Amino acid sequence: MPAPRILTVAQAAELLQVSTKTLYNWVHIHGFPCLKLGNTIRIREDLLLEWVGQQAMKGETA
Repeated sequence: MPAPRILTVAQAAELLQVSTKTLYNWVHIHGFPCLKLGNTIRIREDLLLEWVGQQAMKGETA
């Protein structure tokens, strides 16, 4: 099994077609799948896509 792809905030924002500012706001949401290393933030692509899917499901039930 290949190692999960690790994204920067800019790469994650590009993947989801949102601004980097939006991604930085999401980093502060409880449960957002990111890793903070000092002042650096990294995001596992697979966990990010799973989180986005969960958020979409929540929106459908509201």
